[in-house]
Amino acid sequence: MEIIIDLSAIPTHDPIAFVWWFSKTIGWIYPVFLFVYGLILGWQIYIRNQYKKGRHYILLAIDIPKGNEQTPKAVENMFSHLAGAHQPLKFHHKWWKGEVPESFAFEIVSLGGYIQFLIHTADWYRDLVEAIVYAQYPDAEITEVEDYTEKWKNLKIPSDKYDLFGSEIKLSNKEFYPIITHREFEDSISQEIKDPMASMLEALSRIGPGEELWVQFLVTPADNDWGKNSQAEINKIIGAKNKGGKKNLLDRIFEIPNFILEGLNPAPASENKGSKEPPNLWLYLTEGEKESVKSIQHKTGRLGFHTRIRYVYIAEKDKYVRQRAVQGVYGALKQFNSLGLNGLKNDSRYFTGAIVYFKKRRLIWRKNKILYRYRHRGHFMFPGEFGPVLIAEELASLWHFPMPAAKAPLVKKTEAKRAEPPMSLPTEGLRPVQTLGQKTHKVGPPENLPTA
Repeated sequence: MEIIIDLSAIPTHDPIAFVWWFSKTIGWIYPVFLFVYGLILGWQIYIRNQYKKGRHYILLAIDIPKGNEQTPKAVENMFSHLAGAHQPLKFHHKWWKGEVPESFAFEIVSLGGYIQFLIHTADWYRDLVEAIVYAQYPDAEITEVEDYTEKWKNLKIPSDKYDLFGSEIKLSNKEFYPIITHREFEDSISQEIKDPMASMLEALSRIGPGEELWVQFLVTPADNDWGKNSQAEINKIIGAKNKGGKKNLLDRIFEIPNFILEGLNPAPASENKGSKEPPNLWLYLTEGEKESVKSIQHKTGRLGFHTRIRYVYIAEKDKYVRQRAVQGVYGALKQFNSLGLNGLKNDSRYFTGAIVYFKKRRLIWRKNKILYRYRHRGHFMFPGEFGPVLIAEELASLWHFPMPAAKAPLVKKTEAKRAEPPMSLPTEGLRPVQTLGQKTHKVGPPENLPTA
């Protein structure tokens, strides 16, 4: 049985006639496909919004121990432990329940010069968050506090009394390339780690009454295969050929026109079929290129976390100095930049400055937008919007408790070591949750606690 395909009816010399022929025969597939695809996306957005309405969040203040001797390695272990919050979502979780991965906000805030480390999380992850902190800092105190951003929920720019500056931070290169980490801040002679957090805390400590400066690291555990596409970048550096990756249904549908055109105009056969080429050019690479390959392999071999970095500065108009945010926070973040690998820079889509056209209107819109995004953390984000990937080593370099060498007198610290309560402890008088800055335990022991 022979199958004969007659291609003579295809008008190949007249582009307009070819487009008309293609639309009559198989071109109708595209609008139908896009319509069905739009209905599916609409359903997914609806069920995700319904799922988000049932989530409740808490804000935990972390009081670091006095005389903290831990290095950023302890916080690196905390982030590695946080990867336990990642649970692969099955089909019915995504498309029937509308579940999305949960995000955690690790924040440092300066309220009139009072500095506090905070973690914002869903209430059902409270045990996990407390476990990762106490595992590395047994003497730390964790207190549930009111959200410090709530008092600004009605702030609209322009305002008669306040002004605002803020931005989001993005990577300057592809996420496979690492930034400078705390391991590179160690003095090779004295073996002492120069705390990279010192410059950030110095900027936060210069805030006075009537001013607030917030820094937020929104962290979402990534899938274990987040670095699978890094091999193409490595092959590009070493001059190796990329193997064709797996194609999904959408890719195959949009390749149909190219497939038809290639069949009508086949490419000439290669003349150098018998020539052999080396698999890659590793032996001819510079030391810098080899270091880039090693750095990519080191990063993609670790657990990843999607990360969005934001900072916001709010102050009364007569005290407003935007350089405290630009030169203070942004300058502290730039110390992690490596010109040969990766770095951190302001995202022009959210930066409340450097606007040329329709400056006044766009500036107002951006200021309100960055305040909204900061206050709502990851509540409005869907998969694909969680930001580029950093590993625990990079996150611990950006957010960690100060070491003894860092002069941070206004950072909240515990006054004494924690100890187990005595068996005869009274069980009456539970204390309510307090506002940020007030030292208290959130609850007392349960009423049915056995006593001696």
